[in-house]
This record gives sequence, structure tokens and C-alpha cells, in this order.
Amino acid sequence: MSRLLNILVCFTLILGPLCVGSYFGEWRWPLIYAATTTGLLALVFARPKKAGGRVSFSVLLTLLLLIAAQGYWMHYNTGTVFIENEIIGTVHYFWQFLPLESQPYPEYVGGVDQAEGWDRLSYILPCLLIVLAVRQMVASRVLSLRVLCGTIFWTGVAVATLGLVQRYTGAEGIYWSDDLILKNRPLFFGPYRSPGIATSYMNLGLALGLSHLLATTRRLSRRKDAKPTQPLFICIGLIILFTGAMTAGSKAGTVFAVSTLILWFVMNWRAVFSMLRNATSLLPSGSPHERNIIFSAIAAAGIFGVLSLGATVTERWEKSIDNDHQTLQVRNIANSVQLKMIDQPEWGWAGYGPGSFFPLFPFHVSQEEGKALNSKWVYSHNDHLQTLVEWGWAGTGCFVLLIGGGPTILLTELINEALSKKRRHRTGNLFYFRGIAIAMFICLLHATVDFPFQIESIAITFAALLGAAWAGKSLRSNEE
Repeated sequence: MSRLLNILVCFTLILGPLCVGSYFGEWRWPLIYAATTTGLLALVFARPKKAGGRVSFSVLLTLLLLIAAQGYWMHYNTGTVFIENEIIGTVHYFWQFLPLESQPYPEYVGGVDQAEGWDRLSYILPCLLIVLAVRQMVASRVLSLRVLCGTIFWTGVAVATLGLVQRYTGAEGIYWSDDLILKNRPLFFGPYRSPGIATSYMNLGLALGLSHLLATTRRLSRRKDAKPTQPLFICIGLIILFTGAMTAGSKAGTVFAVSTLILWFVMNWRAVFSMLRNATSLLPSGSPHERNIIFSAIAAAGIFGVLSLGATVTERWEKSIDNDHQTLQVRNIANSVQLKMIDQPEWGWAGYGPGSFFPLFPFHVSQEEGKALNSKWVYSHNDHLQTLVEWGWAGTGCFVLLIGGGPTILLTELINEALSKKRRHRTGNLFYFRGIAIAMFICLLHATVDFPFQIESIAITFAALLGAAWAGKSLRSNEE
């Protein structure tokens, strides 16, 4: 059963990003079914043997149940139906809310449309399951951080490889398919139809891949018959991933890719220099000159890869500067509209309900703001404000505690490890702790200007990392 659970988790984490980024209607369901099945089986069969971590598990379970309960209630007590460009009888409803006489409890808060609400809940609820399931699997040692992080890293490499090949071949549609050609949005990358979202996912894999390199190199350097094959393959994967993140065409993604490298190096600089010193033990000759040549070639390959494919990013930066950073101005206007929406609902503590941003947003845009926001906004390009709009202060507070709790546990363990004389965690796990914390932090930062958490594949991947973070304290060992 442990092997089956590992296969299911890895399959879920690979399926989402490669299945057209889980962005198109029917393409999303295989990932949702896989995540739900994996989560339910893991909860039944993966139970930690140690008693440690019960408090964190209870807190985690409470937060997940509160979020699920609020989301279900808002969906159940929906009071209107949203109609977009539809003819009913002789009336053409372009963008309208019709009241529902069948609302169960009209005097209480409810959502604005069940279809839009279910569209969000259909992947949010599996995400909550994945958080709890991965937490249990990691805490019970059924799933190792090496397998979890390695799977996400190599899937990110696959996404980057596909995107770079598309750039070289001039592909017009995702997977070169005529059915996946976007006439209004020709700038896609890999299986994602938005380069910003693709970069958000690749930056997750980049942070984890860097830590995976450190952990793998250290583990192999302690063996007598070790070979450099795995570290070299990981280095090649990192070059591809970083090149993809830098050249996908997202201005924000480029900034966050560089930020990931800087932040990771700051947190791991001692381990990096230690890896460089010990790398000679993996080489056949054991020569430091051979090591220097290899690392110089890797660095050169990364630089040339970025420079040779950086035309798209350079072009987008130039357009942004020529237009006085028009994209940022439009998003700032959208943010101000959302702040206005947050202040206006009668039930501000609960928001308008999951999936309410898309149908409600135009009604809060004034005529003056509408000149800049002249397109349909499915997502707000700021996940944090969209969460406040849809979930209110109560739901958002639970999300803050849920998402903030994982990194807090990891950082607490890292600080305790640095200050304590005893060794509580294996060194490899500490590397992964740092990678997971950086990956989540960068993704949350990127969510202020894009919408990665509205994309099922990224949301479920983030949920898996969050579950591993909540299990951090349970991974303490007795190793001296």
C-alpha cells in the first residue's frame, strides 16, 4: 500500500501540469479525480506511528474543516443564478443575476452562483484533502521529501523542455494541437496558456531542484562507489528549468526566478561551498580541476541558454517601459476595485462566495475605471484580494493560518536546528525544508500580480508542499 500511495501522489503531481496545465474545462477533471482518490486513500492507510505532532494535526484538521464548511455553505445557500450572454424566452441576458426562489435560507449569507461556486470548490476541496493526506504520508514516512520534491522538480523540467521546444519550432497551439490554439493569446508556454502561470510553476520546481541537488550530492558523497551521474542530470535539469523560467515571456516570472536563486543561495551558501569541496569525491579522477571545468561548463550553458532565448522577455520589458508600465497600472486599478468590493458586501465576514469574483467584478467597475479595464477579468491577477472578495475575513483568516502555519513550522525547525547542539533532523531534510519554504514564499509573492492559485495544477502542487511543511516537526529523528 505504501508503494501504491507513492505512485498515486507522483502520478497526481505529474498529471496536473502536463495535462494542459489543468486550465481548459474538460482537461481539469482527470487531475481532480486523481487528487481526490489519492487524498482519500492516503487518509485511510497513512497513519503516523509516533504520537508527536498531534497538536499540529488537530490545528490543521480544524482549519481545513472550517474552510470546507464555509465553502459548502456558501454553495448550498446560493441566492442567485448568473447568466452570461444567454437568451431565455424572448429576453437576451448579457450579464445578469436572476434571484432564486428556491434559496434554502434567504435571510442568511450565501453565494452568487452555484455553477461558478462549484467550479472553484471542485478543486479547492481536493486541495484540502491533499494537504492533510501528504501531511500524514510524510509524517508516517510513507512518502519521503526526496520523492516529493524530486517529482515536482522533474515535472517542472518537462514543462520547461516542452515550452522551449515550442519556442524553437514556432508552435501555434499547445502540444501543437489545432484544438488548443488561442487566437487572442498566442503567447503560451509549455502546457500553460499563460507564460506568467507557467513561470510560477517552474519557479516552484526551481527552488526544489536546487535543494534536491544539494541533498543528492551529499547523500552520494558518503558512498564509496558513488558516481556523478545523478548530480549532473539534476544540473542539466536546473539549466533547462531556469532557462524556461527566464525566457517564458513573463516579466514578473523573470524577477521571481532571479529572486529564487538569490534567496536560496543566501539560505544555503555554506552547503553550496561544502558541495563544491566534496564534489571531487564523485569524479573518477578526484581532481579539483575536473570539478572546476564541469561547473564552469554548467554555468556557461545556463548563461547562453538564457541569452539565446531572452528575446521574448526583452521585447515585453521594452513594451512595458514604452507604455509607462501599463500592465501594472491596470492591475493597480483592478486591485482598487477589489478593495471597494470587500467593503461593500452586507455579509463582509463571509464574502460573496467561491467563484463570485468573475461575475461580480464588472458591477463594481466605475465608468472611469472601465476605460482601463475594458476586458473580461476571469481572475483578478491578485489571488490574495480575490480570496478576500470570495471568502471574506473569516475564510481568508483560515487560509492565512493554514498557509502560514506550514512555513512557520519549517522555519522554527530550521532555527532550532541552527541553535541547538543536538541534531534533530537529517541534513538532507533540512535542505528540502529550505527549498519548500522558498518555493511557497515565491509562489505567494507571485500571486500578488498573477493568479497561480486559481490554476488547479499549481494549487494542488502547492497543497502537497504545504502538507509536507505541516509534517516538518514529525520528521525529527534520533540521529546524532
